[in-house]
Amino acid sequence: MIIQILSELKEEGYLAKGRHPTVAPFFAGANVAMRRRAFQEIGGYDPQCLTGEDCDICTRLSAADWELYLRRDAVVFHKNPNHLKHLMKQWYGYGRYHPYVFTKHNERAVEIYARLGRPISGERYHCLFYRRAPVALVLFLTNFFLFHLALFGTVLCWLLGWPFLGWVGLSLTLILAISYVWPDLRRSGWLLGLTFAGIRYVADLALFTGAFIGGLRQKMLYMSAPVD
Repeated sequence: MIIQILSELKEEGYLAKGRHPTVAPFFAGANVAMRRRAFQEIGGYDPQCLTGEDCDICTRLSAADWELYLRRDAVVFHKNPNHLKHLMKQWYGYGRYHPYVFTKHNERAVEIYARLGRPISGERYHCLFYRRAPVALVLFLTNFFLFHLALFGTVLCWLLGWPFLGWVGLSLTLILAISYVWPDLRRSGWLLGLTFAGIRYVADLALFTGAFIGGLRQKMLYMSAPVD
């Protein structure tokens, strides 16, 4: 389950049923309303979901033949974290319980997802590979993940004495790093853009770390999708 800002993905209307529960569209709990009958029918919130309860309840509503409707002009006031430590703690908590929600709604499988160039009806990711397996693995091929993978490979190549591959890895790492920060630079310029990218990186790192640790507790490998 991943965070999706649905207002950026679709016009007003009903959301399509998720083709894969792992990336099914859902509404963030900070800005959602539901019918009492629907809430009672599915048994309310799961108390085991310290975070990710919005992913869980939307998935259960959808499975119970209720529809999710996006209202673009709905307004809500929400207090966001006002310092970096609070932000890291919040996003670590988001990631920490993603694997629990995953195991609740999915069979064990190896799943690989890639970011869609143009989001479709509330879905941001496309399933590249899915196969049931004794050990669960969920992998999102994002700029954030590929950047760290390239960086790790670059360091390994230099340690093993492979300078040519090291330079190739370094070039790829720089390209992926620029790709990661570019949306912020394009919107806000160099100074503010780098500041925003740095804050986003801290949140992404906390989310990814929390999801990885949460996955190990669920006896799986969960490489979460950050907000990149």
